[in-house]
Amino acid sequence: MANPFFVVTVRHPGGERLPILLDADRQPVVWINLYILKRLRRRLSFNSLLKVTRILGFLYAWSLRQTSSLREPLESGNGLTQNEIDSLCSWLRRNFRTADAVRSLAVAPSSVKFRLDVIWQFVDWHFNAAITARPVGSSEIKDIRAKQTACKKIFADAAKGRGQSSEHAKPLLEPEKRRLLAICEVDSPENPWKKPYRIRNRLIIRLMLALGLRRGELLKLQVSHCHLSRAIPEIHVERSPDDDKDPRINEPQVKTESRQLPCDRQLARDLHQFICVTRRENRLADRMPFLFQSRSGLPLSLNRLDGIFGQIGLVHPEFSDLHPHCLRSTCVTDFKETARRRGLDESDIDKDMQTFFGWRSDKSIAPYVEDATRREAAEIGLAYQHSLFGSSS
Repeated sequence: MANPFFVVTVRHPGGERLPILLDADRQPVVWINLYILKRLRRRLSFNSLLKVTRILGFLYAWSLRQTSSLREPLESGNGLTQNEIDSLCSWLRRNFRTADAVRSLAVAPSSVKFRLDVIWQFVDWHFNAAITARPVGSSEIKDIRAKQTACKKIFADAAKGRGQSSEHAKPLLEPEKRRLLAICEVDSPENPWKKPYRIRNRLIIRLMLALGLRRGELLKLQVSHCHLSRAIPEIHVERSPDDDKDPRINEPQVKTESRQLPCDRQLARDLHQFICVTRRENRLADRMPFLFQSRSGLPLSLNRLDGIFGQIGLVHPEFSDLHPHCLRSTCVTDFKETARRRGLDESDIDKDMQTFFGWRSDKSIAPYVEDATRREAAEIGLAYQHSLFGSSS
């Protein structure tokens, strides 16, 4: 079956990347791209825009299967009917990926909810545009608002029962963390990587584990961001969306706020050695500002970073589910536990976490706090069981 739509990336001379939705004839789907340009372009990072554009592509593919056009009722302020939303919800349960060797037919409930949320924002934007197009005091405005409220409720009801958040990347337990660090030692016989990449990959693991960096934050690090000669060495995490110096099509993004992170002296020495010795062996080292490069000399890609973690899982099955975000979760969980042991107040801990991990609000802390609380509750529960059954337990 031919693809009903395509998502392509347009890169402007200034460096900005923008996803565009094309139809089967590779012509722009204007009425959807207008929403992306007018509403989302300045609000979302490229990766988020790309994800939303694909979901709107699913909506477009569904609309082609309907007996009448979807564009007209949206732009007129009529929205979608109950039957249409039910049909759309069934459609959104599908797994549209075709590259998997073993392909599941349906996606997780949380994915369906996310898709519904994205599409509701698109529908709601059209409602508001229709209201704005009417003259002040028009009797049509009240009718459109009533349809908007009814449509919103139908979407909310469709998403009920699908609201379980996807499982957050689990933090490593202390034995797992020590085991991972031992595996990554350059001279370890269990090291899964080829020798030319062992120093680089070990440093990547250590930086992500020690500083709680996201994938995009790690891959956006430049040599100039490493201030290692200070009394307290620092690494600067800086936002630089649509960087014209970044040649990667899928440009990594710094989702959180820019910040300065203190660096342990041993980690700083390892980083200095990597910059001054190991990195210089790459033929494009002097021309590329980014800290981590691939064999070709180009900046390391998101896929290649995932592959580094995948190689660990292939050789050591106990780490088959290891994901880069697991290291961030581990850092956040350990950070909170360390602060609690130091006797800090919970509100102060949350503020410190926002500063260190670059979150804009305390809402971002919730998934990580749950991990720390879950681990703490497990330890208390085991301690209680130990008091019941003694050392034999």
